[in-house]
Amino acid sequence: MKLARAFFRRWVSDPRYASGWVLAVLLLVLAGIYATAPETVIRGASLVAPEFRIHEVELGSVTLELDSQGTARARDRLGLAFRAAGEVVEVSDNFANGAWVKQGETLVRLDPVPFELEVAQRRHDLAAARLHLEQVQANAKIARRNPSRNATDFALQVPQLKEAEARVDVAQAALRKAESDLARATMVAPFSGRLEQVQVTEGQSVTAGQPLGQLFSSDRMEVRLPVPDEWLDLLAVFGAGPGQALEVPVTLEGRFGGKERQWQGTITRRESGISRNQMSWLIAEVDADSGSVPLEPRVFLQARIQGRKLSGIAVIPRSAMISHNEVWLLDPSSRIYRREVTWIYRDDDSVYVSKGLQPGEQILREGNSHLLEGSQIRVLEKPPADNASSIVASAGGVD
Repeated sequence: MKLARAFFRRWVSDPRYASGWVLAVLLLVLAGIYATAPETVIRGASLVAPEFRIHEVELGSVTLELDSQGTARARDRLGLAFRAAGEVVEVSDNFANGAWVKQGETLVRLDPVPFELEVAQRRHDLAAARLHLEQVQANAKIARRNPSRNATDFALQVPQLKEAEARVDVAQAALRKAESDLARATMVAPFSGRLEQVQVTEGQSVTAGQPLGQLFSSDRMEVRLPVPDEWLDLLAVFGAGPGQALEVPVTLEGRFGGKERQWQGTITRRESGISRNQMSWLIAEVDADSGSVPLEPRVFLQARIQGRKLSGIAVIPRSAMISHNEVWLLDPSSRIYRREVTWIYRDDDSVYVSKGLQPGEQILREGNSHLLEGSQIRVLEKPPADNASSIVASAGGVD
């Protein structure tokens, strides 16, 4: 006992050995922790392949319907004016804004007295010219009875005779113009149509060429349709030979009279050249009886233009495209790789591919540019194959 106390006082109570005892206790605690620690179970990492929907490629024939828009305008539009000045003495009741007139209908009359006076004056001038011609012919006949050997053309009345004949021609032309002015003092409708911008009243003095109104044809309208330059081949615009009119069907829809209405038309020609933004302009003609009501100017229309039939086209979802012209293709081992394709047209939903895909190949329906080449995927579902044998595409625009 005395020995233990002495040991305690010497080794434990001595501050010089305190740090050693603390270190020993710590070592014992650490040894106990390691001895009682649970075993670590190491498991291999499990990688799950991402899932994607696929689209199976089929080739078929496609008839495109390309969209455009424009405003209706009259094919025939004429500004109404008199060729000569005068005073308005009669205005037809139908000569008013919005009125319909028939071909040959009298619209406005000018005071005919000045024109009749002009006709009488020109008839007098013609009679005088003919009298002068007869006098010159008589003189020429006398001069040519016994001409001298050195007689000149002037002595033989040759230039005098030509001048007299020319004077008659001038008098006849002046008389025809005066008679034409007299006839045109009465304005008649050159074709059936509708009036607008009418501005004339009885008693008004008008000058030559002063606009009195506008007359536009009611039986045929035109619509000017812009299309991108690359669409021209899809629309078979270049199929017609020189001098031949185009015959491209077009359906026009617009709101008129408070209702959505539809008219049928035909693209008959194309304006030459392209604009600075690579647009071409097609002209569609619309018959008045092609809709439930006649089409009128300034009606805004949406156009669906029928394109030519294309063969060997694969129609794929637009969401399948990555970058501008690539898709992810799925190989038999369920790995993906990029494939560059050539497309001729795309709309909001679909892309129409002409080269780069074969029947039966599978592509990802949702393209993702962040995927890695050669990555393995799982097929989420296998949708039914699209029927591309007879497809009508509604085109909203070209990107």
